Amino acid sequence: MTIEGAISVKAAINGRKREVTKVYISKVKKTKDFNYIRKIARMNEIPLMELEAEELPEYLKGKSHGGVGAEVSSRKNDEFTDGDIFYLDGIEDPFNLGYALRTLYAFGFMNVLLSERDYSNMEPQLFKSSAGAYDLLNIRVSRNALEDIRSYKDHGYHLYGLYRGEGSKDIFEERFAPKALIMLGGEKRGISSELLELCDDYLYIPYGSDFRNALNACGALDVTATLLFKQRKK
Repeated sequence: MTIEGAISVKAAINGRKREVTKVYISKVKKTKDFNYIRKIARMNEIPLMELEAEELPEYLKGKSHGGVGAEVSSRKNDEFTDGDIFYLDGIEDPFNLGYALRTLYAFGFMNVLLSERDYSNMEPQLFKSSAGAYDLLNIRVSRNALEDIRSYKDHGYHLYGLYRGEGSKDIFEERFAPKALIMLGGEKRGISSELLELCDDYLYIPYGSDFRNALNACGALDVTATLLFKQRKK
């Protein structure tokens, strides 16, 4: 697979989540950013192809590569570090998912569980929309989300589901448990009923108007990550 753009290439090399087999770079680009890519490619013994501008389209097919790209392998499944976990279920658009990952990385939440699907065909978009966060986070793709999340619960995680329904609590009034696993569903189907049954608490986001439509997944994630980050700082 080919990824394109300086941010994507730097993240792929520095994140060490995959093998980077070759870097293509415009030989006339001598900026600090491009020289840094040259440096880390050499440090990691990655073959570096210095190309003329007219040669780049042979290797980089997109229109926004800016003069650099790389050949990379598929991403590996990561182990989680200590800390909170976010489970993102059913966010299918690669740009929305990328924005969500970007938000989580910006706030320092490193562990992301994703529902099972083939993400390889959307990875170039995920790199760009996440500003490289896709290869800097710890990401696991779950083959059995119900089993995995039940296991995290057995290991002391408090399960929260963003769900606007009976028994839901105002998220702005919530004091999050020391180990939180937060589940957010996509706009189409939300969180499955089986996963909702596992939750220790349901949370909803109250509105300051009579707006009847739910925030999209990225908007809800922004609110949740901001509140959790604020509490974790104290």
